Amino acid sequence: MRTFWLQLMFVQQVTSSGARQHSLWVLATCVFGPSKLPEFSGVLLLDDLQVAYYDSTLDHPVTNSRDRTPLDLGQSAMGIVQVMHFGMRDRIAFSKHRFNQTKGLHVLQKLAGCEIQDGQPTFVMSRNSYDGQDIDSQMFNTTHFSYTTREGWENRWTAAKWQIEQTLYHHFYLSTCASALKQLLEQKKNLVTRRVRPRLRVFSRQGKGGALLTCLATDFYPCHINLTLLRDGQQVEEDQLSTGPVLPNGNGLYQVRKTLVLTEQELQRKHNYTCTAAHLSLDNRLQVSWRAESFHSLRARLVSPLVMVVLVLLLVLLLVLAKCSIPQESGAHTDSVGAESFAMVTNSS
Repeated sequence: MRTFWLQLMFVQQVTSSGARQHSLWVLATCVFGPSKLPEFSGVLLLDDLQVAYYDSTLDHPVTNSRDRTPLDLGQSAMGIVQVMHFGMRDRIAFSKHRFNQTKGLHVLQKLAGCEIQDGQPTFVMSRNSYDGQDIDSQMFNTTHFSYTTREGWENRWTAAKWQIEQTLYHHFYLSTCASALKQLLEQKKNLVTRRVRPRLRVFSRQGKGGALLTCLATDFYPCHINLTLLRDGQQVEEDQLSTGPVLPNGNGLYQVRKTLVLTEQELQRKHNYTCTAAHLSLDNRLQVSWRAESFHSLRARLVSPLVMVVLVLLLVLLLVLAKCSIPQESGAHTDSVGAESFAMVTNSS
């Protein structure tokens, strides 16, 4: 499911740049073989917000898997979910037979959904993956139906079957998905239309032969953001940066970072680096600056305590050695006195 989640994040980043575009996605999994998981399970996402959960042990979708509050999406939507379940189960059985897989756990995943723009449906699509590998996809964009497949996974459709698929996507799947999307959008409008300003930070840490400079934007919504790093007012080329994906924070918001490797020579030049962010929640770009002096002063502050620790350890070591040497000197003196006393007694005798 990780691959599909990244694909969904990419779609969301593209579509959420338009203020009036929204999407509804089902991420479904069907398993066959030894497993404690339900045979079929899936989550329903409005844009990027999970609004429902369903598996083959439930009668209806629920708002989440804990409190299990029912979510009514209508009979047509539930019909699609059931068709999806049975279709995925049959697809696994067919795939096992095709590749002579008689043992083990096998997983079929599906990403399916639609998008509306300005309240009007724009496309509906379905994409399948078997045991972690993409196998085929179908899409209908209101005027054209397309089908792509990986070699060896072709559906041997007759002309009649091909026509049935196009009709289902055109007159049933697209309209049903768009209707459910509008219903959920009305219920969750305050969440999906919110704009949360990012928090922007730029920080450094020592690296091998220099430093790592990181530009971090966090706690923003929606997930689409334009993050750039400038050196003395000029944009740093993307191929010089290590850019992570936009990731969920776990609180319904997002984070992303870009990192630049700085050599000692670059640090000595004392460039001025500026991290900037453009986001739907902002009227103007946010920006935070950093100079190489801050890194050197930080390194000095880190070195000073280290020197102090070394000095303290040396002092303690000297005290221990001195303490250990005192009994040895005292013992030697006692032995000397004892020898002298023995000599005196011997002489007097």
